[in-house]
Amino acid sequence: MPPPPPAGRPGDLLKLLRPRQWTKNLVCVGGAFFSGHMFDMRYAERAAVVVVAFSAVSSFVYIVNDVLDREQDRNHPRKKLRPIAAGTVSIPQAMLLAVLMVCVAIVLAALLGPAVLAILATYVVMNFCYSAVLKNLSLVDATVVAAGFILRIYAGTAAVHVSPSAWLLLCAFFLSLFLAFGKRRAELNAVTGQKSGADAGLREPEAPAVDVTATRGVLHKYNVAMLDRFCNICATLTIATYALYSALGHPNRTLIVTTVPVVMGIFRYLLLVERYQEGEAPDAILVKDWPIQMAILLWLILYVSVIYFGLQIDVQ
Repeated sequence: MPPPPPAGRPGDLLKLLRPRQWTKNLVCVGGAFFSGHMFDMRYAERAAVVVVAFSAVSSFVYIVNDVLDREQDRNHPRKKLRPIAAGTVSIPQAMLLAVLMVCVAIVLAALLGPAVLAILATYVVMNFCYSAVLKNLSLVDATVVAAGFILRIYAGTAAVHVSPSAWLLLCAFFLSLFLAFGKRRAELNAVTGQKSGADAGLREPEAPAVDVTATRGVLHKYNVAMLDRFCNICATLTIATYALYSALGHPNRTLIVTTVPVVMGIFRYLLLVERYQEGEAPDAILVKDWPIQMAILLWLILYVSVIYFGLQIDVQ
């Protein structure tokens, strides 16, 4: 007699939702925060609702992807521990949870207006296209990930009825590409054992240690040196666009002081990706790396001081 299906313990069901990755959805607060209205309860409440809505819909997408990718995940050193790949949650249980999440997202988005609902629907369709085809196309895979962050920003601005800054949109796009290419680099290193020339001291191996297509097929279209260049370019563009926003995007030029922690945070992340082979889980870096946490905290303190409390220095 075959063994009964897994019961789906609460801890496994919660893990299936990937709550640690909900931190990405804080981007939705950008509309209220960068417009200087975060302390206005009307804006704050709508921003909080859109964050929850996007967290629910992103969990829906994660669950569906885990169901579709369960065989590939079982060949990955880290992803094999996911509840569906590990067999601790059954597919019917996972799909029931997915339906619940998408229903929560629809209800909350409908409360915020048709624009937010349309953006969430676009996000779902884009991610299904990603899972079906786009994730296997080099460069397109990272661009779709970045587009997901742009949709989050637009959902946040639509919820509070403000227009996003063009400089911040560009900054967010390049930052998302930077994180996506850093993730690909870490994944490639995890499955092949490749390192950059600076770390390895010799040329990359001719053949991978394992079949990269067994975990993420697009990885064989990249190499470490290429991804290092992509990361460096995107890091440069992220810093440049944020610096231009701080100098040109707001009447108070004192905002340029917030560029310093941005630069240090980007440099720290580059160090982790290229020297210590991290970056496969950006959300994990966010919660465990104290220098990046300090850079974010310093940026937050400076930004709030300038925009919300009127800090000014003499800048022409």
